[in-house]
Amino acid sequence: MSSSLKRNLLTLGIIVCVIVFALSAYIVVSYISEGKKSEAEFEELRKLPEVKAEESADKYEDIAEKYRILLKRNADFVGWLRVYDTDIDYPVMQTPREQEYYLHRNFDKEYSRAGTLFAAAGGDIGRPSDVIIVYGHKMKNGSMFGKLSKVSDPDFYEGHRFIRFDTLNERRSYLIFCVYKTAVNTGEASEYRYYDRVDFEDEAAFDDFIAEAERRQYFDTGVRATYGDEILLLSTCEGAGDNGRLVAMAKRIPNEEAPEYPKQS
Repeated sequence: MSSSLKRNLLTLGIIVCVIVFALSAYIVVSYISEGKKSEAEFEELRKLPEVKAEESADKYEDIAEKYRILLKRNADFVGWLRVYDTDIDYPVMQTPREQEYYLHRNFDKEYSRAGTLFAAAGGDIGRPSDVIIVYGHKMKNGSMFGKLSKVSDPDFYEGHRFIRFDTLNERRSYLIFCVYKTAVNTGEASEYRYYDRVDFEDEAAFDDFIAEAERRQYFDTGVRATYGDEILLLSTCEGAGDNGRLVAMAKRIPNEEAPEYPKQS
């Protein structure tokens, strides 16, 4: 190989490396920028007087009145979800005809990599169904459900196991009792299809559903669910590839059994 050809190949290699580096840097910067933009948009919603965590629903004629501004702005809005003492503090959307509509859309239906939390299409939040599922992205900047996996640690779980979910009907409190990891869309008959459940036909079906989750759980929380409990699932991606899912399973508890929500600054 001639020295001239070697120089040309070396130059070409350097150019390719520079292009790859520049493209990678652009993707990273773009990702960070979009994440910050998304969080800024949600922060504007959090600042609304009606949305602030410490505002009691009791001061309003009904909880739908409390969230009237958000409902008027977007009729797909079905509630506001908070996990105690975490950054998970977001509106929840639901679009029965197109479940993943908000997968990459913000509250105002514009494109957003982070998307907006959304409830499974089949669940009836108002009734409610026996099982309600709320999906969210695991963002690398920690936003959305980016920090949900932390509740898989027993020490972290102890101080962050309560969820508050304000719907348009009422204020609800939940206690996380099982955190597990599973795989979806595997094509295997043994796959745990937690996302298919809305209601249980009998106690045996409920017990099987819970047992399948507990078989996969990271640790035993010491909390048990019984037939008749209303179940809330928070689901996000976990692990390599597109099949891994981390799910925090919670049961509804009386509001007075949940600690007072921390005041916002």
